[in-house]
Amino acid sequence: MPSSNACTDPIVILGIMPRSGTNFLMDMLCLHPHCQMPSYPFDEDYFTHNSELLVKYAKAVYNNLCRQGKRSVDAQIKSILLQSMGNGLLSHLQSQIDSEKRLITKTPSVRNLKHFFKLFPSARLAIVVRDGRSVVESSVKSFGWSYENAMQLWVYAARNILRFQKTYKNSDYKYLIVKYEDLCNHLEDKLNDIFGFLDLETDVYNFEAAYNLPVRGSSVLRGNADKVTWKPLEKPKDFDSLPRWTSWDRKLHERFNWIAGDCMAAFGYEIQTYETNRFLWDGRNKFVDSLRSAKLWMQDRAK
Repeated sequence: MPSSNACTDPIVILGIMPRSGTNFLMDMLCLHPHCQMPSYPFDEDYFTHNSELLVKYAKAVYNNLCRQGKRSVDAQIKSILLQSMGNGLLSHLQSQIDSEKRLITKTPSVRNLKHFFKLFPSARLAIVVRDGRSVVESSVKSFGWSYENAMQLWVYAARNILRFQKTYKNSDYKYLIVKYEDLCNHLEDKLNDIFGFLDLETDVYNFEAAYNLPVRGSSVLRGNADKVTWKPLEKPKDFDSLPRWTSWDRKLHERFNWIAGDCMAAFGYEIQTYETNRFLWDGRNKFVDSLRSAKLWMQDRAK
C-alpha cells in the first residue's frame, strides 16, 4: 500500500506513434504494485489525440460569453474549462481502478501534444520515442503501410515532440522523454530513472518480473497467429526487438535520411550515411518530393 503522503499525480504515456513501445513501458509500470491501468475500452484513451475538439469547445463558450455583452469576462475561463474537462476525463479513468492505486494510461500518438498540459496540468507525462527506422519497418510489417507514408508519419510526430520540448523546456510541467532503446538495453537503470520522475518507490518493484515480461504486439513474434497479437507471449531467450531495419538497402536509408535525418539527430540517433553519388540521390529525393506534393494536391482537389 502506498503511504498516505504518496504522490497521486496521474501517469500518462504517449508514444511517438504506434510500434514505438508504449505497451512495453505500460506493462513495465503496471508491474509496480502502486499503479493500475483502466480496462477496455480505455486501455488506450486517445484523449490528447482528439483534444482539438475540446479546445474548440472552450473557445466557443468563451466567445459566446463575450457576445452576450460580458466583456469583462476573464480570458482565463478557457484555461479553466479545459482543465475541468481534463480532470473529468481522468476522473472517469480513475473510477475504473482501485481507489488506492495510481492511475496510468497511454496512447500511441502525440497528435495534439501541444494541448496536453492545457487539459492535464498535474499529470506526469512520459513520451516514448523509438528509432524511426524500426518504427517504420514495424509499421510496414504490422499494418501494411507503405514505407513513404510511415516515414512521413514518424517525422511529423517527431517534430511535434521537438516543438513541445522547445515550448515547455523551462516550465514547471512534468514530462520525460523515454527512448525505447534505452529501456531495452539498460532496463533497471532506466526504470529507476522513470520511477524517480514519477515519484514511485523502487524497493517494492519486482525487477526480475520486468526482465521476464511476456511480449505483446510484436511485429515478428506472433505465436500461431497470422497477424500481430496483443496476447502475452513468452519471450524467447534470443528475442531481440532492436533493430528492425537491418535489411534496409541504400534506397530506404537515403529516403529516410532525407525526410527524418534532422529529427533522428535531435533525439540522439545515428543514421547510416553514404558519401558516393550524392548529387544523384539528392536529385532522386527531390523528384519523389515533387511527386508526393502533386499527389497530395490532386487528393485535395478531389475532395
